[in-house]
Amino acid sequence: MTITEKLLERLLDEKKLSYCQDCGSCTGSCPMAKSLPDKYNPRRLLQRVSQDLPNLLKSDELWLCAWCYRCTERCPSGIQPTEIFLLTRNLASREGYVPENPKAIMRQIMKSGRSVQVPEDFDEWREGYGLPPIGVTISQKALDEQRKIFGKENLRRIEP
Repeated sequence: MTITEKLLERLLDEKKLSYCQDCGSCTGSCPMAKSLPDKYNPRRLLQRVSQDLPNLLKSDELWLCAWCYRCTERCPSGIQPTEIFLLTRNLASREGYVPENPKAIMRQIMKSGRSVQVPEDFDEWREGYGLPPIGVTISQKALDEQRKIFGKENLRRIEP
């Protein structure tokens, strides 16, 4: 059993989950649930983690959590949904289930050091506002260090 699996097992302790009052505080405070009510519901997602993990790992829903921690902060039972969802994403990634959009963002970060592509004329635009140039990419040294930290296994997971 991996560290991720051990942590997830501890967070998903049946006794602790039985304290869930189904109050809906997690869903009611979630900005993603408000934006995508038909696609994302933290309370249902938490139930799926404990009851339907194999299918959940293949689901895009798992990747919609914005990590704002509102659900964790407001849970009257002390359940930590944000941490549970993060660990579940780690399991999904390890199994090779990463939706295309997060993969594209990670590829862009590995390519330029930025999560979004910076237009070639971006520094000209910045100059017009009296801002210093930032360049289209971060330095090659920083990119190499970033790739080293990310690791070969993770680079393999985001290949198209």
